[in-house]
Amino acid sequence: MDLYSITGFLIHRTDMKLTNYFTKQLKPYQVTPEQWNIICCLNMDKGMNQKELAEAIDRDQTTVVRMVHSLERKGMVKRMANKLDKRSHDLFLTLKGEEIKRQLSLTVLSAHHYVTRGIEPQELEQLKLLLEKLYSNVQNE
Repeated sequence: MDLYSITGFLIHRTDMKLTNYFTKQLKPYQVTPEQWNIICCLNMDKGMNQKELAEAIDRDQTTVVRMVHSLERKGMVKRMANKLDKRSHDLFLTLKGEEIKRQLSLTVLSAHHYVTRGIEPQELEQLKLLLEKLYSNVQNE
């Protein structure tokens, strides 16, 4: 079997290139692609607990805790006690986090256009649908 005909290899190879590219684009902001996912999910008005955040970005809670701590140290995320459950904490973006989110949104959109250049809008939509199907096939593994 040819390695280049295996879907998993092709996706992994593409993911590695995309991750490296996005890492370079985000580096001036001292944010990793995974931290960007957290920043993108959080906002200043509506809190999200760590379990909800882990589910939203499809990561285990231990990894999310480590990334949240890093974003807290950078002053981008704040943790506040949940009003209904004092044992739980909700996560919010700080003003600095909101500003970074605004700046990064432009950077990420520009990077998205760069990496999808030459792909027609209907092809991109088809790719999204196919990737969602693949994800659904292995979601519970």
